[in-house]
Amino acid sequence: VVHARLEAHSEPGMTHEEKIRFPGMSDEQPNTEPGDIVFVLQEKPHAVFKRKHSDLLIQKEVTLQEALCGYEFLVNHLDGRKILVKSKPGEIIQPEATQGEPFIKCVEGEGMPKKGTGGFEKGRLFIFFRIVFPEMGALGPDEIATLKSVLPGPDSAPSYDPDEVEEYTTEQVDIKEFGKRDPNEQGAYDSDEEDGERGVQCQQG
Repeated sequence: VVHARLEAHSEPGMTHEEKIRFPGMSDEQPNTEPGDIVFVLQEKPHAVFKRKHSDLLIQKEVTLQEALCGYEFLVNHLDGRKILVKSKPGEIIQPEATQGEPFIKCVEGEGMPKKGTGGFEKGRLFIFFRIVFPEMGALGPDEIATLKSVLPGPDSAPSYDPDEVEEYTTEQVDIKEFGKRDPNEQGAYDSDEEDGERGVQCQQG
């Protein structure tokens, strides 16, 4: 019996379930050629980074102040480096991009190595920004007045007679509630529908 020690070297940029093959290195059988030994790479999930091909994605929460006035934060990268990510002068982080898509920025050359480049070329580091707004009631009258003095207001204020309009305030609600019927309302609706069907049957009889 011959024992051989195999060393599998992972090339920078290899991906999940990619195979490293050693031709003709499996057990020998009489009258047959030995097969291959195949190592299949398994990529472990990471708590911070998500990978797709040579790109990486992280999620970053920023305060409303950072979103409007600028941000900077450190990223502890996969290779142990610390990189500083900063906003450009005057840059504003939006709650969302066009058509409801998340607001994403990227850093060129800070993704995963591109396979076949020896690790010298890398993909992009995508950053999904989430804005953390102040808690309900956190802003007092003075803070609100200050914000109103520096932030753009509405395009035009509505014109109305207070005696001719009904005034309401809003409550927070889950979007899953949209279109849900009240149980009592549904029962009444179904009951009316059933009574109508029975009435038609009687007339036909």
